[in-house]
Amino acid sequence: MKKAAGILLFLVLCISMSISVKAAQTVVVVIDPGHGGAGLDDAENGAHYKDDLAEKDVDLLTALAMKQELEKYNNVEVYLTREDDRKISLEERVDFARSVGADVMVSCHYNASESHLFYGSEIFTSAFGNCYATGNGLAQCIMKQWMDDGLVSKGIKVRIGNNGNDYYGVIRHGCEIGLPVIIIEHGYLDNHIDYERLGMREDWERMGRLDAAGVAGYYGLSMDTVYDEVGPTVFVEAPQGGMEPDLTAPEGVSLEITDLNIDTGEVTYEVKASEPDGRLMYYGLVLGNPDEALPEDYADLLLWEDGRSRMSGTYSVPTGYRGKITARVYNCYELYTDSLSEDIDMAALLEERADLLEEEARKAEAKAQETRERKEAAAAKKKAEEDMAKEREEVGDFSFLLGGRGGSLGAADRDNKSLLVLIIIFIILTVVLICILIFNMRKKITKYISDRERDESDRY
Repeated sequence: MKKAAGILLFLVLCISMSISVKAAQTVVVVIDPGHGGAGLDDAENGAHYKDDLAEKDVDLLTALAMKQELEKYNNVEVYLTREDDRKISLEERVDFARSVGADVMVSCHYNASESHLFYGSEIFTSAFGNCYATGNGLAQCIMKQWMDDGLVSKGIKVRIGNNGNDYYGVIRHGCEIGLPVIIIEHGYLDNHIDYERLGMREDWERMGRLDAAGVAGYYGLSMDTVYDEVGPTVFVEAPQGGMEPDLTAPEGVSLEITDLNIDTGEVTYEVKASEPDGRLMYYGLVLGNPDEALPEDYADLLLWEDGRSRMSGTYSVPTGYRGKITARVYNCYELYTDSLSEDIDMAALLEERADLLEEEARKAEAKAQETRERKEAAAAKKKAEEDMAKEREEVGDFSFLLGGRGGSLGAADRDNKSLLVLIIIFIILTVVLICILIFNMRKKITKYISDRERDESDRY
């Protein structure tokens, strides 16, 4: 029985593979605006964004623009599962696509996450057979349009439910009847990075036109030419047994702090990681215990560049922070691994800086004091010399009478020195006067003696 089932599955896959490259005169595309209905639950309204914006309304605007744009091409028929706000079950959507002979169905959505951390565009396909081959090829063409418009790719993915089948109902129901269905998630309108690019009506309509260009590119459609046959331009091999999603988180995640700048509060770091089963998508840093961190503590997740095994950058920490810092690395399936935490002690570095500055200040003050004292001594010496020069001008230089060291007298001896000078002057003047008197007396005595000798000579 198992062998017969295996042979049957192999035949189905072979038929599916042949369908994936089959050309036709006209391609039938069903566009499915996600959600819809008057209910209040997320199944009908989809995600809720700011200003009371409901995803179902954005999905419809994008789908209408996609239909209008795609109908400009030849060799294509385009249908919508809904053109207004009404509830349709997943089975009804697929049944409608089958009723119009759809070759493919595109379900339009916009994303949101519970943490509001994520941004980027992703497309989900079936994991099995031709539904995967067609869905993946079509998704590649649409994703290229998005990336050329500046959106970030989270990849083309599959998701498996607990029963081993496709997780998403609309994809699963389509695969059951051999209809390739893809879910296109244009971006996360709950994250400001995507919202800045996809937050207005003209943005949602622009995305619809890009979706249409992706479909036309996949099937080789033209606005100017009607072809005899059209078919896929991108060929993807149907998997044997089914594709598996990446179920393992990134490996080898580590964080190294390479520099701490206490002036700016910036931490320079390097994060390393690997992802053998897929690709790395984001990384972020958080302070404190990562298990207790709130989503907003991570701020904006940074993109991990494709093909890189390490990323580096700077992260600002509060002044005086003392605690742990941890890196978290995500793959494109939002699975993550935390690094071991590194300890940061900016407070200790600030204390060391303060001690160093205090020591430098002490040395600078000591040097300044020495300079002041030297200047004061030089000024005092200069003033003493100026005072001595002034006194010399007034009374002459009698320092030689004081042992030739008049210039060495201190300021406290200046009054005594002046008095001594006056005394010396008085003594000199007195001696001079005595000398003059003696000289005059000598002349008189000499004359007296001479006159007396002459008188005695005359007498005898």
